[in-house]
Amino acid sequence: MTLAAQVAALPWLQSLRLAPGLVTPGAKPEAVLEAEADALFAPLPLAGMALLEVGAGNGGFSLAALRRGAASALVTDHLAWSLPGAEAGTATMLALEATGAAAQAMVLDPRALTAEFGCFDLVLATAFFEQLFNPILALRGMAAVTGQVLLLETAQAALDEARPMLTATTRAMPYGALVSGWAPNPPLMAPLLRDLGFARLLHRPHPMEGWARGLYAAFKPGPAEALAAGFGAPWQELTARA
Repeated sequence: MTLAAQVAALPWLQSLRLAPGLVTPGAKPEAVLEAEADALFAPLPLAGMALLEVGAGNGGFSLAALRRGAASALVTDHLAWSLPGAEAGTATMLALEATGAAAQAMVLDPRALTAEFGCFDLVLATAFFEQLFNPILALRGMAAVTGQVLLLETAQAALDEARPMLTATTRAMPYGALVSGWAPNPPLMAPLLRDLGFARLLHRPHPMEGWARGLYAAFKPGPAEALAAGFGAPWQELTARA
């Protein structure tokens, strides 16, 4: 079976360019994926970094990081690869094989992560809070394996509130399931990430959806200043209110 035929036989969460003229028909368009990847990765010196991607969908952000110089990627998901009838994991393996990416893939629940799992220069999770019943436990696990920087992309709510708030939300997934999760506001994210051991925090609006979705960069104490140097506007400092 040709690569094009294999692509056509699978449902895709992301539109990925696997070869010249061959783009997977994903729910997230290639242009949106590229805009998000550029917003997240452009400020970082990715060369030589080891990446852990959590909730990867089809691994589009891992592929983008590798194209930008990352040394390796561990592509993981739990929900999208474990639901009955979901074939996102199969599609992801095909994408990694077709592109020859320096990446491995595994089913991983971030809530089970501990420091014994390993240490990664960069940890990334997109559409994060809205897909987990207990996102704070997952954040604790991700913080435990973050060596330098944690990048998050998530829905947001209660943006006019100065109080830390976490708002319940339900999201329709591309493969038909309804997933209940949460949408934080920045006043929640600041103390939460500080408590998890991050020394410097930055955030910005989504490149296409504005403040309805937020991007966060959280830096561990040692490399914080050097790694944050490339994060100019529209990135802003995120501080915890007293």
